[in-house]
Amino acid sequence: MGTQYRAAEKSGDRASARRPSRNREAGQSQNAHQRRGKKKFSVRKRILLIVFAAVAITVILLLSPIFSISEIRISAVSLYSSEELLSSFDGLKGKNGFLSLLQSTSFSDLDDLFRLRFGSKEESLLFDYPLIKNIVVRYDLPDTIVVEIEERTPVMVTESDGMYLHIDSEGYLLGTYTQADQLDMPVIRGIRISDYKIGTSVAGGKDRATDDAIKICSTMKQLSMLSYIDIIDVSDYNEIWMYCAPSLSIKFGSADDIGRKLSYIKGIIDSGYDGNSNGTLDLSAGGNPVFKNNESAQEAPETPQAPETAQ
Repeated sequence: MGTQYRAAEKSGDRASARRPSRNREAGQSQNAHQRRGKKKFSVRKRILLIVFAAVAITVILLLSPIFSISEIRISAVSLYSSEELLSSFDGLKGKNGFLSLLQSTSFSDLDDLFRLRFGSKEESLLFDYPLIKNIVVRYDLPDTIVVEIEERTPVMVTESDGMYLHIDSEGYLLGTYTQADQLDMPVIRGIRISDYKIGTSVAGGKDRATDDAIKICSTMKQLSMLSYIDIIDVSDYNEIWMYCAPSLSIKFGSADDIGRKLSYIKGIIDSGYDGNSNGTLDLSAGGNPVFKNNESAQEAPETPQAPETAQ
């Protein structure tokens, strides 16, 4: 009995000894957990403070007077006056560039924001000034708006009521001029444009002869040969004629295969068959062009050497 009592007493002593140890371990674990929680909170707090400070500094900088728009820089233009275009930006002068950009950018055009582009302003200017073909309006830090303009350029001229109408490659009427103001490009005969308005298009299926003339002259511009031809007669769109002063006639035929025919003409004129050739160059048959000299009508017609690129 005594032995059992002593064994139980020793067992109780060991259990009592283990309890403080376990309590200490639990306390240490709890303290470590609290320290980790405080550390995580401290890191989050620092991150939030840094983000808040960055946002605050950014807002202060963006609202700073240094970003107020003070200059509008417009590229050189000829169809409109710079003063007229500058007046379109009066509402932006003195305003903060970033805020103006935000206000003019819709949710669907957020890419304009990252490119610092005033997309809505570009659209309104294209509508208000139809002689502008392309335009870029961008914010140039810190205080400038840069306006880059590509104007429409004429590719042909036609006469109406004693005035010469300049028309671009999309059929837009760019202006009316006297004969003295003619540019170095073909005069189109055989089309009639009435009730015209500058800044509107005369193309688009209203008249086949007009559309054919625009296609021909647009291709000539691409080939850098607008100055090669003086007159294009599209009175009969199946039998188009071209003339180079003073004495070269070109029987172009229909407006089919325009690029190949014009490449032939360019190569042939470059090789020496110019306006002084006194003859007719016939491309209407669809094969190789044939040149017939007016002074040797009884002789066999010549076949000019065509450039390889025209095949």
